[in-house]
Amino acid sequence: MSRIILPLLVLTFSWVSACGGDDGLPQEAAVVINGRALDSNDLDDFERRYGARPTGGPWWYDAASGLYGPSGGPAAGFLMPGHDFGPLGADASGGGTGVFVNGRELPPDEYRSWSLLFGELIWPGRYWLDGAANFGSEGYPAAGNLLFVLGARLRGGAGGGGDNFWSTRFSAGNSNADNSAGYVSVPGVGPVGYGM
Repeated sequence: MSRIILPLLVLTFSWVSACGGDDGLPQEAAVVINGRALDSNDLDDFERRYGARPTGGPWWYDAASGLYGPSGGPAAGFLMPGHDFGPLGADASGGGTGVFVNGRELPPDEYRSWSLLFGELIWPGRYWLDGAANFGSEGYPAAGNLLFVLGARLRGGAGGGGDNFWSTRFSAGNSNADNSAGYVSVPGVGPVGYGM
């Protein structure tokens, strides 16, 4: 059975020892998100919101979905959407797949994780994902919700009697083996569940 890995919120706290520092105390590593170094006000605000400061180093952040990860790498977790850390570049996570989510080209490892989640290869194209986990093709209404997809995949893989996931360019749905519970994503309305 394929393992489905959905990045979870990962907040870490790290200190980097300063080499040759005058006082010999650890110094906080610079935090750079979307190419912009966060100042002390940004770091204080982050700590108030999340209870810890972010790990130093270069990161990318998608303000529309809340996804974030190390620069040049795949998604590592979710933060709240809407932070203003600057624009997200198409090459923020390395790319190479032709699949863009909110303008960021997915790297191969993340592409494989998304494809496993959906149970099929994702066609090259441009997609959107919002902070409520709704997704769709750019310029079109929601085709589904990642939480519904994940729930259906987990129930199907845990002896739920199968997975009946289906999708088109404009909509998606799923149900259990006897069709007593599932969902359909209706364009312009969003996901509608039944029997859950």
